Amino acid sequence: MSRVVIARTIAGQLPYFPSAVRLGDGRVFVVWREGLGHVRSNGRIVAAESSDEGRNWSEPRVVVDTIQDDRDPMVVQLANGDLLLSWFQIDWSVRPYVCPGVQVARSTDGGASWDSPVAVGSGMVDHETAEVWHSFRAGHVVAHGQILELPDGDLLAPVYGVFPGDHRHSAAVVRSTDGGLTWPAENEIVLGRQPDREYTEPVLTLLPDGQVVALLRTDQEADLVRSDDNGVTWSEPEPSGLYASSSDTLTLSDGAVLLAFGDVSRRFNPGRPTVATVIREPRGRWDKDPQHLVIDAGQDTMDQANPAVVELPGDELLVISYDIFTREIVGEILPRTALG
Repeated sequence: MSRVVIARTIAGQLPYFPSAVRLGDGRVFVVWREGLGHVRSNGRIVAAESSDEGRNWSEPRVVVDTIQDDRDPMVVQLANGDLLLSWFQIDWSVRPYVCPGVQVARSTDGGASWDSPVAVGSGMVDHETAEVWHSFRAGHVVAHGQILELPDGDLLAPVYGVFPGDHRHSAAVVRSTDGGLTWPAENEIVLGRQPDREYTEPVLTLLPDGQVVALLRTDQEADLVRSDDNGVTWSEPEPSGLYASSSDTLTLSDGAVLLAFGDVSRRFNPGRPTVATVIREPRGRWDKDPQHLVIDAGQDTMDQANPAVVELPGDELLVISYDIFTREIVGEILPRTALG
């Protein structure tokens, strides 16, 4: 494996939550959040890029910086070349804390500039409710996971949050039928909602045969839900066998699925290191293939992982995470064979 430093924050700022994509022109484009802390501090979204398969990186530049905490950025490139950047916001200045919603911005020039964002609708949103959930105003929606473009051109935005009256997180997808210009709340489909189980951080994967798989973080092992009709209907959640949090997936050129996640099983250490695996048969359980420790910030911290994954030419893979102790967004370039 080969360690690369993508960026280092200035003193007093910490890096979090990278997302990456290899663009059609060969550049690797990465976004992440910078802030004073993981929670309860305002953050901004920063980007950098590499033109030599992740070995060297441009100087970071700010792409989103509002008065809110802009966090959990995710970037994807559509078939027409446009980039979509999604993220959500938290207002920490009020009590209870407020989540204004999930935003999606578009770039038509390869990430050099971004249009004004549009909001993702959801039945979870209720800005009038007086209910409080864990110091947050209930009835809110947030996001984790890249937007997925389907074979028919529709887009699915994975979201999660708390429906009014609920006391647990639910996970869902919101469909856009106009290329991401609008995300109507009535196009939302729930992936997981139970009174006694948390469903958070949905991550979507399109398999070569057209099946869409959603990996859902829970308060136990992660669950999988599946759709064979472009995300219109979904199976009931099933165990994945992985104690995975803050995951990222990528369907590789050979049809296997690269999965990286924060491992909370404590097999590798007491913290949450970045672990990766290549799933050869993604229609089955996802815990059958070997899992490998890729990035570990050490010091037994839970504040790490949230990885991003990229496939590089020459059977190489790039796994990206963050290290709050060195204040760095870091990556490991490794041969495909290193993961079995």
